Amino acid sequence: MADVGSGGANRIELESQILCSALRLSWADSDSAGVVSSARELYQLFPDLMPPPKTNVPERPSNYYELLGLRCDVPQSLVVAGYLRAAKKFLRTQNVKENRHDYYKILTAGFILRKPRLRLSHDLITGREWLIQNETIPEDGTLEPIAAASVAREVEQVQLVRTQPIVAAQLPTLIELLKYAQIIGPAEVQALTNQMSIAPEIPVKELILSAGYVTEQEMNSLWLAETLLSQSKITMAQFAVAMYDERTQGIRMAESLQVRGWL
Repeated sequence: MADVGSGGANRIELESQILCSALRLSWADSDSAGVVSSARELYQLFPDLMPPPKTNVPERPSNYYELLGLRCDVPQSLVVAGYLRAAKKFLRTQNVKENRHDYYKILTAGFILRKPRLRLSHDLITGREWLIQNETIPEDGTLEPIAAASVAREVEQVQLVRTQPIVAAQLPTLIELLKYAQIIGPAEVQALTNQMSIAPEIPVKELILSAGYVTEQEMNSLWLAETLLSQSKITMAQFAVAMYDERTQGIRMAESLQVRGWL
């Protein structure tokens, strides 16, 4: 889910905005069925934003809306105002040195809720926790109502929709390069393949940039690497090292290849 203004609107972004609104409105109205339905569709678009719940840790996900005194369906423009209000109140009434951890939580809440992609991840994870606590879905976090799960176990022939990602047969070269360079992992790959299946008209480059996995400059380096690899001028291992140099040391990939004597 791209930040507003980070490129032209496309089908994925428009659908995600509609689904985000539906998720938050349902959550604010305590509509469990609506939350399940919206979260399920958002998971298909962004499986990388909702990892499996950590059942082996005592601390549950924090609801940053409650921390900042906001409703979960507030528009993005009001999030900053709510964050500043909560921070100023804390500074007036609390000793920061003695309550540093609580103050850091407010700062973290403001940072996450101000970023549309991070806010969506927070909403999916915290909304799922709300569903688990209300015994709407099972403890494993599967976005399937408990009642429906019971019916599915009794009638094996009935195939109910579960939170299983769409499977793609073959990945574009750009995604393979991102994987090999360890810029993205399995969850991000699944997110991109799901989005390609849902909206095949959107170029892979636009999906990658919208997700924020790489910058425009890094995308240009990936395109160059794709050309060099197709011409057998470099190896995948050389590409990965040079790409690491660009992302960690600010050296352009092409320059790194030349300095190392590989190009």
